[in-house]
Parts: sequence; C-alpha cells; structure tokens
Amino acid sequence: MAAGGLALGRTVAGEPFVLDPRDLTTHGVIVGMTGSGKTGLGIVLLEEALLAGVPALVLDPKGDMGNLLLTFPDLSAESFLPWVNESDARAAGLSTEEFAARTATSWKDGLALSGIGPERIRTLRDGVE
Repeated sequence: MAAGGLALGRTVAGEPFVLDPRDLTTHGVIVGMTGSGKTGLGIVLLEEALLAGVPALVLDPKGDMGNLLLTFPDLSAESFLPWVNESDARAAGLSTEEFAARTATSWKDGLALSGIGPERIRTLRDGVE
C-alpha cells in the first residue's frame, strides 16, 4: 500500500493515483469493454487492499486470479522457469532457461517503473494466506 492509500497507477500527468481505503464501501463494480483492463485493475486493487490489511475472500469462477499469489520476491529466472511455456520459448528462438531469464528481467524492469521492488512483493506474499 502506498503511503496514505491504495496505489492504483498513475495519472495522465504521471502522478501517483492513490485511493483512500476509507472511500471504499461494501460493494463496488468495475465496468468496461472486453480487453479494457478490468481484470488488471481488479488484481491491482486486490493486491493493494491485501497490503493494507483488508481481508478478502476471492471467488474466481473464470480463473482470472490464478496468478495472484505467484509472487517471486527475488524475480529470478529460476523462479519463473517452472511457469515457462516451452512453445513460447521455442517461438522466441530461446531455450526455456533463456526465456525465463528474459521474462524475469521484463517483470523486474516493469515493476521497478511502478516503484515495486522485492520487499513489497515479499510483504504481499508473506502477508496473505
């Protein structure tokens, strides 16, 4: 959780967009067209709520939240290796180990752009059941 709220992203101006958890009610809805980012927003909101200590029971009939707790604080290639699809690696002209290394670097760099480092990932992983 960001200082003072749930960090959901950045504004068009590049400023952090933070939601005060006290603004949440008992119900909510995320609406959008197919592919507009509803699931992504839901995952970020859920991760932030969990980091803030807000209890959650996740019912996932479509399987969209399956990777929510695949948290690898070290973001190492070895952590990603069991999840590499061999056909994806082959299509990229890489071994599974090389593809895992590329994936780990991509995740590490992408998360760093959002200010998310190993300690934050570890806190999420260790703080939920």
